[in-house]
Amino acid sequence: LRDVSPNTDNYFVSNLKKAPNATNTLHEWVTFNTARPTSTNFAAEGAAASYSVLAQPTRTNNVTAIISRPVRVTGTERAISVATGEDPYAFQKAEAIKMLKADMEYAIVRGARASGASGTARGMTGLGGCISTNFTERASGTSFSETEFNDIMQDSYDAVGSMYIADLLVCTMVIKRRISGFTTNTRNIDAKEKRLTSEVQVYDSQVGKSVMIIPHKDMISTAGTVNVFALREDTFAMSFLTGREPQWQELAIDGDRSNGQYLTEFTLVSYAQRASVKRTGYANTL
Repeated sequence: LRDVSPNTDNYFVSNLKKAPNATNTLHEWVTFNTARPTSTNFAAEGAAASYSVLAQPTRTNNVTAIISRPVRVTGTERAISVATGEDPYAFQKAEAIKMLKADMEYAIVRGARASGASGTARGMTGLGGCISTNFTERASGTSFSETEFNDIMQDSYDAVGSMYIADLLVCTMVIKRRISGFTTNTRNIDAKEKRLTSEVQVYDSQVGKSVMIIPHKDMISTAGTVNVFALREDTFAMSFLTGREPQWQELAIDGDRSNGQYLTEFTLVSYAQRASVKRTGYANTL
């Protein structure tokens, strides 16, 4: 059996750090930012101190979402001889954990918030919904160019200190191929430190920051609305609700069949969304 399903390309599930566990379905954390001065602040000799309102840390939050992948195999299926020679229940469990990870990845990239009121499922905000400070809707069908790439990087540069500029560009394969066509400032690196399986491309941007480029299957790729994210990767993390890390649950037998599910409950944590950039509207052609 050769399983070529595209459900193992889960960069964020594999690479995002784990934040402290959530202890409630509304998970909160603290962020802080002060604006850079835009004018001189000279004081006269001997003047008394003039007090202004000080910036304070603020709370931000996300909602924990439940993701499950149920498995049900009949007694007959488990009794007959199958091509792979393995227990169909074990086979379906192995497939279910792959799909759970793929579901988690999709939620991280494209999740939409929902409170879960009135018996509906809760939904968490994904990367696209977290980025608000540097969000630009380009004209539909805009061509992605090297100038556009550097404009994105400048958005990050202008919003944060130099040590927090975005370092990961997440895009569709079409955008990745356009970047590969840039004549300067691109190179390949060994990606072992990123736990990937092949070389990845790096772009040395004009703001002085090297940016790793990752094509992602879950990015919006509709013509005229293609999304691009420039992320500061270490400002995002996953928080699992306490005791709800990915797990297998054997469910009650309710007939001539075996039942179970892989389940998890988690959310995306965004410690400093202003370091990242989101732009939409690009063409999906070379």
